[in-house]
Order: sequence, then structure tokens, then C-alpha cells
Amino acid sequence: MAREPRSPQIFFGRDSELAEIVHMIFTNLGSRPARIAILGPGGYGKSTLANAVLTHERVKELFADARYFVACESVFSSGALLIELAKRLGVFDGATDAIWPRISTMLNSKDCIICFDNFESPWDQDADTRASVEELLSRVTETRCTLLITMRGTVRPAQTQWTKPFLPPLMTLDSDAARQVWEHTADKYDEFAEELTKAVDYVPLAVSLLAHLAQATSPQILLEQWNSRKTGFIYTGQANKQFNLDYSIQLSIDSGRMRDNPSAKELLGVLSMLPDGMHKKQLKRFMTVLSGIDILSGICTLQECGMISEIGGRYQTHPIIRNFCKNHTMLSQKHKNGLIEFYINIASTKCYIAKGNSFSEMIYEINNTRAMLFNLLKSDFKDYDKLVKATHCFLMFQCSLGDFSDQLISQAVEYLQQMNALTSLIIHCLYAWACIHYLAKNFENAKVKLQEAEMLCKTEEIDSSKCADFLTLHGEIYMAQKAFNNAKISYENALKLHKLANDIVGQARDYNGLGKSYKFLNDLNKAEDSFQSALELNTLANDTSGQASSLVSLGAIYLEADELYDAEASIQKALELFKLSNNILALGDAFQLLGKVQRKRLRWQDAKKSFENALAAHKLIKDEKGQKSDQLWLDQVLFELSLLVRLLD
Repeated sequence: MAREPRSPQIFFGRDSELAEIVHMIFTNLGSRPARIAILGPGGYGKSTLANAVLTHERVKELFADARYFVACESVFSSGALLIELAKRLGVFDGATDAIWPRISTMLNSKDCIICFDNFESPWDQDADTRASVEELLSRVTETRCTLLITMRGTVRPAQTQWTKPFLPPLMTLDSDAARQVWEHTADKYDEFAEELTKAVDYVPLAVSLLAHLAQATSPQILLEQWNSRKTGFIYTGQANKQFNLDYSIQLSIDSGRMRDNPSAKELLGVLSMLPDGMHKKQLKRFMTVLSGIDILSGICTLQECGMISEIGGRYQTHPIIRNFCKNHTMLSQKHKNGLIEFYINIASTKCYIAKGNSFSEMIYEINNTRAMLFNLLKSDFKDYDKLVKATHCFLMFQCSLGDFSDQLISQAVEYLQQMNALTSLIIHCLYAWACIHYLAKNFENAKVKLQEAEMLCKTEEIDSSKCADFLTLHGEIYMAQKAFNNAKISYENALKLHKLANDIVGQARDYNGLGKSYKFLNDLNKAEDSFQSALELNTLANDTSGQASSLVSLGAIYLEADELYDAEASIQKALELFKLSNNILALGDAFQLLGKVQRKRLRWQDAKKSFENALAAHKLIKDEKGQKSDQLWLDQVLFELSLLVRLLD
């Protein structure tokens, strides 16, 4: 329905776009008036921006009453568009013949500006309709009028020479602009309102609708609704894109381009399950996982419709759209099952054997894998044994990268309790939880989880190997708390049980722990013997990461004994093994130890390089304590190098 342009009462965060469009209009007056497309996803404020342009003081002064806003939302053909334009220009007399000559005369008689709002409605139709709509738009742009269109998506209609540089598709608001929108609508902006606007990623329509709802309902209650219903409750009126967020999103999903490409909708369902989206380098892999979806054409269509963006080499949906898709059936069970199997297999890859492409894939998919496991642990997934084992394996990989978050293991324990799973599985998870706390240096929390596991062990028969694992971890905690005698006793008791169970890997860990306790008790000979035993057992078990740990420990003993050549050789071999097993967590410490050995050998340049490598590894896993220590050693070596230069001068 045609109407006069309206100056938006609430207009924040679009000042730069407004200034750019006005500049384009006034720069291109004369023989070639501006032709500007305001593009972007639904709900991003395209119509609001267009109204701000048409009611801008300079635009009003130049065009006066010759500012025409043509609403196209209910227009689906070139003929209907022609009539709507004629009505708005005041040249439609009821007859459908000879409309264009009257329009052309009108548009060439004076300077004017026209905005076709929601131009995707007539344009996004079958090929013939689209061609005729583009042809009509081209005829309009051959006149002396300045033209604006607002349109969902990222593609401008053909047959029109759009003014350059093109206006980029609209993005979401920043946090300050979202706050201003809220405060001018609902007034009260508290921590719950802040969390809400962040949750909807500052999408203008979502922020505006939530602020309107907040006039009657507290932001705290609205946040609870968001957590349970996502986009489903964000509306102030039914079946209108301006007042209903779900309806606005559904319009984009039901567009002609989406209807013409079934793979696009199916791919959108896939991407709604992946918070990190699809990395470009993983597309071929997904083509095998999701047979039946034309991924490349789906990506093209979704990009054209503004449903996905390419961010950092990844194709991602907007969080608002992802949450909408989760509440609607967008993905076939076949492809959902394919995704589940794909991510369980990734999670089940042991970090110490992941090499080359496998390790790269684990890195590319780490956030998606975490999300998939978390969602499965909140579902009624039946094969809980397989799921929990995959979760445990993934957590060890996560820890190897310096990420010790325990949300996933917490959910795993809750899931197993709800599924009435075997107690042994719950014990396994509690032990893993204790390991995570230990690695995060939360030793008291680690003890609590170990105690919970030990209490459950009393309720049923448990193999001696698992009890031994508890003792080994107790030893590690005692070592961290500098209770070295207690640690030695725990390791000795664990070793007896691991030998009884013929657990080679467990024995290797115990010998490694004993070596550490002997070292701090100043018995270097016993320490060296223990580390050598650990190395032999790890080699027998083909445990690359375990071998590397034993070699580093031996290197530390050799350094203490001033056997510097053996120390360096041992640490260098350990570094090669750590790189093979992708154990970034251990790399930083090993490089720092190597730097200490090289510094003691007066090889300052080599030591400098080793401390720099240590610093890089510790930065990668965000180990602040490690970084601080690396920097101190690096500064010391740089100082010594500067002294050497001065002495040589």
C-alpha cells in the first residue's frame, strides 16, 4: 500500500549508512542520478533507513513533494508494480492501458526520488516474472529520477547500473545502538535487557520487539522465555513482518529462490546445528557426509537470500536464524543422523593419534563437536555408552589445547543419571571430571569429584585398574600441593594395583609420578630409574604422548645432574613426539626446559628461540602463568645477549 515517507522516531546505529546514501544522492545529481540498493537480511532496518533517507533535511529540501515511497510487499508481478507506481505518482486513472507513458512523462518532468520498499516481493519470483520486473526497473532508471530499493538478500536486480561504490548489505547494530533503541522504547535497561539484546545479536527488529514487550513484562521474565522458546515469543502482532520475528524469518525461508532450491533449506537446517558453520576446507568432507544435499548451490542461494554469511572462511547462519530453525523442522532425519555419526567419530579420535588431516579436522570442528555432544547429552540418545566414550575422548583433546571447561562433563553425568545408566559409566565420568579440575589446577574440586567416584565404587564391584587410577590422580594432586611423601605413597599403591590388573599404561603413569616425587625428595637416582621404567612401558604401549612426557622428565633430571648433552637430546626427542601427538599443552613446558638447558650451555641464541617457542605455545592455550615464566626467561637471555655484544665490542 502506497504511503508518504515517515521520519523514523527511533533511529540509532545507522548514521554512517544514512550519511553515505545522502552523499551518493547529491554526488550523482544531473545526467546520471543515483541508483542505490539497500540490502540485508529481514529485520535489519532497511525500510527504516530508507524512510530516514527520504525525510533527511537535504533530501526534503531538494525534492520537496517529489519523494515517493512505493510499498511492494503485496506486489508479485511487473504489472502490479506498474499500477502501484502509477498510483503513488498520482497518474493512475483506473485504466490499465498507456500507464507507462504517463509515468515516464511524470518522472522526466522534474527531479524526484522513488523508493521501492521490499522489492524482493515482485522480484523473487519465477524467471519470467523476475525478468519483466527487472525490465520495468530498468525503464524507471532511464528517467531522471533518483532511485532507492530495499530488498532482502545480498543480490541487486540485473539490467540496472547501480551507483558505485555499492552500499554494503546492512549488518546488525552495535551494543550501544541496541541499548539506545531499548531505552527509547522501554526505558528500563538492566543486566537482563543487556543479556537479551546480546542473545539476539543486536538484530534491530528483535531488539525493538523485545523492548516493546518489556513495557509490560520484566526483562528477567523475557530472558527466561528466550531461554525456553527462543524466537517463538518475540512478537507484538501476528502475521506481520514488522511485529513478528518468526514471521519475518519465515518470509525469507519461503522466498522464491529458497523454494526453487530444496538443498538450500536442507543446508540451512544443517547449519542451524553448527554454531561454527562450515569451514571452506571442510566442504568436500561434508559432501560425503550429507549425500543428497547440493552444498555448493545451497550456499549460493543462502548467501543471495542473506540467510548465511562468510566469516573467517566459514559459512554461518545468524544466531537468530539458527534458533528459529531449531524450533522448526528444517532437517531430514537422514541428514541429522549423518551429522551425529560424523561428530561422534570426530570426538572419538584420540588426540595423541590424530595426525595431519585428522588433527586439522578436529580443530576446524571443535566448537561444532562440542555443541553436538552437548545437545545429544540433553536428548534421549540411546547409545549412551558410545556417546559418553566419545565425550570423554573429546574432553581429553580439549584439555590438550588448554581448555578445561567442565560444562560438557557435567551434562554427561546428568545425562547418565537420567538414563539410569551403569554406575561404572558414571564413575568413569566423575574420574574424567576430576582430571579436568586437576589440569585446571582446581585441586580441591578434583578431590571432591574423586571422592564422589570412590563413594560410588563402594556400591558395586569395580576393577582394580580403576581404583588404581584414582590413587594415581591423588598422587598428582599431592604433587601439585607439594605433599611429596603422600604423593609417593599414592603412586606406590597405584602401581601395585595396576600391576595386578596388568595395565601397562597405568603402570607407566605411576612410574612417572614416582619419578617426580623422588626428584623433589632429592633422590635423583631413583627418580631416573622410575622415569626410565615409565619410558620403557610407554614405548611398549606405543603411547607417543606418554613417551614424550617421560623423556622430558628425564631431561629435567639430567639438567639437575648437570648432564647437559643428555638433557638436550632427551628433550629434543620429546618435542618431536609432542609435535606428532599434537600435545600443545606439553609443548610450552618442554620448550621452556630446552631453553634452560641451552642457556646453561651458553647457547643464548638457541635458548632465545626456545623461550620464544614456549611463549607462543603457552599463548595458544592461554596459559598466563606459563607465559609469564617464559617472558622472564626470555628477558634474562636477551639481557645476557646484550652483555655479550657489549663485551665483544
